[in-house]
Amino acid sequence: MKLACLDVGGTTIKSAVVTVNDKEDLKSYDLGAFSFVPTEASMGFERIRANIHSSVAALVKKHGCDMIAVATAGTVDWDSGKVTYATDALPGFTGYDFAKDLKETFSLPAIVINDATAAAVAEHCYGDLSDRDVVLTLGTGLGSALVKPGVLDCDCVEDLHLGHIVLHKDGYVCKCGNKGCAEQYVSASALKRDSGQNDISLVFTDKRYAKVKADFFDNMHRVIKYAVEKYSPDNVVIGGGVVEIKNLWWNDFVALCGDCAPSVLRPAALANKAGVLGAAYSAMCGKFRNQ
Repeated sequence: MKLACLDVGGTTIKSAVVTVNDKEDLKSYDLGAFSFVPTEASMGFERIRANIHSSVAALVKKHGCDMIAVATAGTVDWDSGKVTYATDALPGFTGYDFAKDLKETFSLPAIVINDATAAAVAEHCYGDLSDRDVVLTLGTGLGSALVKPGVLDCDCVEDLHLGHIVLHKDGYVCKCGNKGCAEQYVSASALKRDSGQNDISLVFTDKRYAKVKADFFDNMHRVIKYAVEKYSPDNVVIGGGVVEIKNLWWNDFVALCGDCAPSVLRPAALANKAGVLGAAYSAMCGKFRNQ
């Protein structure tokens, strides 16, 4: 079984073919080489949709895929694969019947789920974690999901929306329209804005950005404390693009988080692969009706 898999974010659309050998064992999933195209969200819904379609078409043409699996930013209805809410990071996506569009365009079964949910599923299954796991994804925004032990379905996985808890009253305006949301302070986008650098590794290596680093750590710590107090997870897993440079900051950050025990703080095992692999695993093993 070959799946055309996408991870649709506000900045890039990642795509890869995933070959499934044993659907119950995520470690047996063979992930092909990633391709990246810009989302081009500033150009509106139709451009984003065209970029999605061209990414899927390239995979289907080259690999003869049997199914489409997509992880996307925004709130997604598990049963229909319809985007019920999205911020202006993906303009026009609220109300987009995503899974239906893919099925009708490519005449293939399609599954669409939230990107943080997909990442949480992948980290939970790949890491052999059997407990309650909160997964945070630090990218263009801040994604979050909770995975509970049990059959993989909408009762087992919950999109937490921690990116939109208010950390700073009257703070930065968020793409959701509110002020001071967590993802305006805990994300790759926030690091780039506050440092003025596209290379966020400089925040963790250049002393000129010591305050940016300290503020980022403080805000992320606050999000984790909130998640621990509210959801009592056994593990807090941090993923997304920022974790790909964890060697520059992880140990320093963990030193601040002793009061988050008994939860175990873990870096994501799959990094940016988690979205496409989680979508693939969900398509093969989840309880959905939008295929």
